[in-house]
Amino acid sequence: MKAHLQEVTIDNFDLSLSRLRISKPDQVTDIEIQMTKQGQLQPLAVRQANGRYQIIDGFKRYYAAMEMAIKTLQCYILDVDLQQAKILALSFNRVGRSMEIWEEAMILSDLTSSHGLSQKSLAKLTGYSRSWVSRRLSLIGKLSEELITEIRMNTLRHSQYITSSYLHCGY
Repeated sequence: MKAHLQEVTIDNFDLSLSRLRISKPDQVTDIEIQMTKQGQLQPLAVRQANGRYQIIDGFKRYYAAMEMAIKTLQCYILDVDLQQAKILALSFNRVGRSMEIWEEAMILSDLTSSHGLSQKSLAKLTGYSRSWVSRRLSLIGKLSEELITEIRMNTLRHSQYITSSYLHCGY
């Protein structure tokens, strides 16, 4: 995978993959405080798509920059397709476990529905076990659309507890 570092103007980003993440205003505020003190410590990961830069990783940094009226952000421009971008979103957040179980489930579900990937191929592409993939996909299938929207918007109290408890009960 080829990548290069580049400054990108704030109005040139595509946020379409943010639909696979949970809104976390308190964490954006924390990043805003950190960026005020230390600047941007880590570049965003993006890919070029339709003349814009689609954010793969770094949504909270982007939102913090918007609040701070920062004009440009450092980005790693990755030469990947949409399917690879979604898989990379899982991988970038693997080390610090900064992605909630629900977000992992949303990405896997999207890869299944939009790209026709099987559980077996998802396990191989992500490096996770087939059981791990299966548990997350079953989570998506068990919840109502209303509850899914509340989780996405982070308006459901204890959403992390609910999804964690659900998965630890054998799902």
